[in-house]
Amino acid sequence: MQLILLFFKRQKDFLLFLLLFAFSFSFVLNGNSFQQSKFLYIATDVVGDVYLLRNGVQEYFSLKQQNEQLAKENRQLHEQLLKERAQKLEELSKEPILLYSPEQYAVYRAEVIKNSYHLSKNYLIINKGTRDSIHQDMGVVSPKGIVGIIDKATSRYASVQSVLNTLSKVSATHKKSGYYGTLSWDGKDPTIVQLTDIPSLAPISVGDSIVTAGHSSIFPKGIPIGKVLNVNANTRDNSLLSQVKLFTDMQQLQHVYIIKNKEQIPIKQLEEQIQEQADE
Repeated sequence: MQLILLFFKRQKDFLLFLLLFAFSFSFVLNGNSFQQSKFLYIATDVVGDVYLLRNGVQEYFSLKQQNEQLAKENRQLHEQLLKERAQKLEELSKEPILLYSPEQYAVYRAEVIKNSYHLSKNYLIINKGTRDSIHQDMGVVSPKGIVGIIDKATSRYASVQSVLNTLSKVSATHKKSGYYGTLSWDGKDPTIVQLTDIPSLAPISVGDSIVTAGHSSIFPKGIPIGKVLNVNANTRDNSLLSQVKLFTDMQQLQHVYIIKNKEQIPIKQLEEQIQEQADE
């Protein structure tokens, strides 16, 4: 306490000066509107700078908290994306296209790691091979419809001859009438294939569905292929030529299913015996 009193005693002249200066300054402001407004303008500017500096300091010291909040939000977004991905994969696994007779067919899921659709002879590469029970001449489909046929297989990978390959021939049928013909591709539009060899009396109309005929040991009967876009008569052999819009988007394939016919080997053996007898 004595130190405080001693300080005021020593600084009494300076403190008296400050008091008189403040008193005089207040008289000037109260008696002159111009000086008052000027002072308020400067004071406001100074106070604004002080608040800006204070906010900057507060924001700087709150960076850690903000970073933690951002990290938390990022983690939540990643969890949401993973959850949606898992739900999508679960939906894919429940597609009705997988509901074949388990006594005759086995179904394997694979991912497409390479896909071509702008060539005349297009192929896909999938991440399953012989070690996953994948072999030549197995049918490949998407959740929406036909994709192609296994052409070659290594231990870890397999190549698929796409339906968008000018060498591909698949037996297909008009779903409503049961008339069947040959599905092929003319090498032009990657969304449209051609159905030929359908008898001219077949009641095919635009919008009708085309499915696999099941006349081989590769594809089961009834796998969706596409819808008829137009129908033209082939005057050379009295048949119909139909343009078919594929259900499967061959340019956006990510996941496919491989269909294994468990009876394929005995069927092939029987076909070979019949062919040998025909050649005798």
